Amino acid sequence: LTFSSCKKQETSDPTEPTLGPVERAHMDDLSIQSMKFGNGKQVEYKVLLDKAEIVTILFLLKKGEEIPAHFHKVNKAIYIYDGKAEVFAQNKMNPVIKGDSLYIPQNSVTSVKNTNDEITKVFFFFPIGFFKTLAFNIPEGTSQDSTGEKNQLLKEENVPWENWDGKIPVGGKVTPLAWKTIIDNDSMVMGITKIDPNNDVDSHCHKPTQIVIFSDGEGKTHIQKGEYKEIKKDHYIYPPTYSVHHSINTSKTEPLMEVYFFPTGPFSTIATLSSRIE
Repeated sequence: LTFSSCKKQETSDPTEPTLGPVERAHMDDLSIQSMKFGNGKQVEYKVLLDKAEIVTILFLLKKGEEIPAHFHKVNKAIYIYDGKAEVFAQNKMNPVIKGDSLYIPQNSVTSVKNTNDEITKVFFFFPIGFFKTLAFNIPEGTSQDSTGEKNQLLKEENVPWENWDGKIPVGGKVTPLAWKTIIDNDSMVMGITKIDPNNDVDSHCHKPTQIVIFSDGEGKTHIQKGEYKEIKKDHYIYPPTYSVHHSINTSKTEPLMEVYFFPTGPFSTIATLSSRIE
């Protein structure tokens, strides 16, 4: 392994990278659990990550099912991974589709309801753990943002593509490696990445951990000590602090798409260290 500071970002904490292991799993291999709410309704979910610093839950909402009005005492992000739904923000229910997001500050009320005939898949990202400590609180009184006025509804289609040179102008050619930073604040960063055929994300590491969910395409990803494993839709990885990770698109025709989440932010403060795996 050769190691050097990334040209695009500098770091004041030059800790040596490690060669793994990077955790890799597929959502199909996770057990389905059931969550029952105070109103008697229940929904199914899967736990992707349950760490001290990051929690990722995938809710599987059947037709007409909902996660009722609730709030958390920590910030969170919601990402519509598949299907259609309605989410509560600004004192009303808002239609959302695959790729739409919601940033919900602590103590702000929201709800999510499936308006699709098929299962709607919704991610909840928390920048702190563990999941058992993150109670779904029923709104009472006026101490919370009961109307969801502070919630931010974000449409992926309205977010510009960017690369290491900055934001790509509307109508400009999107580079083989590009991303959209959808949520970017002091507590979290969430977005998507596009990797074109026969391209990759340079091997790198950073102090904050993250989750990377592969939402489309196929490729391979670095696990440890130069070992790579296959990735395809619904695989995900969790690189521990300073663990080198590297994903390559092996398709000849389709882009490799990722959804990523950091439990800290903003993005400009996440110093990336580039490495070459040998």
